Amino acid sequence: MVRQMLDVINVKARVVTGDALHCQRDTVEKIAEKKAHVVVQVKNNQPKLRAAVVDQFQAVFDAGKEKIVTEIKEKHHGRSEERYVFQLKAKLPEELTKKWPTVRSIIAVERHRVINGKGTVDTSYYISSLSPNHKLLGHYIRQHWRIENSQHYILDVVFKEDNSRITLDGAVENIALFRRFVMNMLKQCDCGAPSQKVKLKKAGWSDDYRARVFFGL
Repeated sequence: MVRQMLDVINVKARVVTGDALHCQRDTVEKIAEKKAHVVVQVKNNQPKLRAAVVDQFQAVFDAGKEKIVTEIKEKHHGRSEERYVFQLKAKLPEELTKKWPTVRSIIAVERHRVINGKGTVDTSYYISSLSPNHKLLGHYIRQHWRIENSQHYILDVVFKEDNSRITLDGAVENIALFRRFVMNMLKQCDCGAPSQKVKLKKAGWSDDYRARVFFGL
């Protein structure tokens, strides 16, 4: 679905960000074909790639040669968070270099959180086609998750995404994209309703209202 969308969207010279769901070789290569850059999270859906990224960072950390590129500290409502961004030139094993030829940099984001006196530390990893010297890699990641977090509330409360029992191959990604597509249509529609939740209910009740949402009629 994402690759089909890239066929109709002009992303030339843009930076496309994505969560681990979109860390797929074909998707990354498609973005490169569209002459755009990518920053995407790596998780265990790509176990060999994630292990290689973790190992490269761990070697640098063990040698005490890590360098913080971006440092962000925030405090609000009994919660404090510190984020440290580390960036390296990708040095993947030959097998992975052939599979992921556009990957130029790897990124680690280390988060230290204290919520109501309880502290946690976690690290997320990313790959990118941008230079490891690019100063805005951390910014792109932060903006991506800021949008994701704001969307998650609506997707959970309005679309009940967290309660979904869809598990079929391909169906999870397709329905997730469909929810976001509908969410954006509701957001853009000036349909005289105070919230997206109300808009969605009215669209389910009325064919005419649904046509206004979908087609602006």
